[in-house]
Amino acid sequence: MSLKYILPALAATQAVFAASDCSDTKIKTQSDADGINSCSTIKGDITIDKSYSGDLSLSGIEKITGGLKCSQGANVSSITASSLTSIGKVFDLEGLTTLTLLDFAELDSVGGINWDALPKLQSLSFAKGVTKAGDVSITNTGLTDLNGIQLQTVGLFSIQNNRDLKTININNLKNATDSISFSGNYDTLEVNFPNLGTGKGMTFQNISAVSLPSLETLTGQLGFWGTKFETFSAPNLTKTGDLIFKNNDKLSNISMPVLKTVDGGFTIARDDDLNIISLSSLQRVNGAIDFSGTFNKVSLGALKDVAGAFNMQSTHGNFSCSDFKKLKNEDVIKGKFSCNATNDNPTTANGTSGTGSGTSSGSGSSSTSSGAAFFNGANVPVVGIAAVFGALASML
Repeated sequence: MSLKYILPALAATQAVFAASDCSDTKIKTQSDADGINSCSTIKGDITIDKSYSGDLSLSGIEKITGGLKCSQGANVSSITASSLTSIGKVFDLEGLTTLTLLDFAELDSVGGINWDALPKLQSLSFAKGVTKAGDVSITNTGLTDLNGIQLQTVGLFSIQNNRDLKTININNLKNATDSISFSGNYDTLEVNFPNLGTGKGMTFQNISAVSLPSLETLTGQLGFWGTKFETFSAPNLTKTGDLIFKNNDKLSNISMPVLKTVDGGFTIARDDDLNIISLSSLQRVNGAIDFSGTFNKVSLGALKDVAGAFNMQSTHGNFSCSDFKKLKNEDVIKGKFSCNATNDNPTTANGTSGTGSGTSSGSGSSSTSSGAAFFNGANVPVVGIAAVFGALASML
């Protein structure tokens, strides 16, 4: 065959191999990684085999169009990618039980984060900071903070069972397109979202502080269970979905001065240090109101419409049920009505105890005049593990 035909054929073959080298790759040894480190872009996934052992360096790669994945790589001790700026799909690490270091100095964009069972990973070396991500789920790690996660927008944001996680300060986050949830982390965890203005839903359990100074609207649930803070303040919140405060034994003050609409049910129960409930701007609750506990005063002076039922019970309330009965007579309250300011054993709408030290009574959920369940969905959290804990809490 003529040389003029052989050379183009060899060149074409070399191009095919080069393209293949920079596509989907499985890494079993550092030599496998060295084979793709000349690629600036990997067009596909990088999968770290579970047999990999020791430190892994991806030194020349700048972009992965697919995901970076490793499952059950129990002997992977560190992953370094000094030039990598973006991961197109999910950064997925599960069961890397000896991993101590993630060093991604230039990484700022990922399709998503799914980290689970990384007990030795205590901190992140993300110098530039990840500002763009889809869903983020971080579970069962040894992280003490989330420094290096500097999101501006996020989808799902789920932080669960990170027993050493003490502080979260997502300074730049302004919008969340899916639910945010925290549970089972360090019992003095402080959560700060200083610039978050809008979101879908937020649930918090076992935290010692939460700061939401810029929050204006939520389309989904806002719920708190078993928290350790004394005061909750949302000074700019005007609208939320279901609103729930349950089993927060140190909560003594709720401040939501411009809240006008609860687009769902509104539940307060077993918050035994809460003495005053004052929501001076609240006009509409598009579900049921279910308040039970030891509170003394209740102020809902702007209330114009409650689509569901109304349950108000306290052990030593200094409020007048006749004021709320008037709202029922004027058809402001549409559903079933119950009010008792001096009930030795106040109960929630579904008959469980309304105080932390009380006992259950009653026979379950009542119905509104429209036949909807009295609790109207407000007693059960809906996000991740918080759904389980909230459901259990409602049965205590």
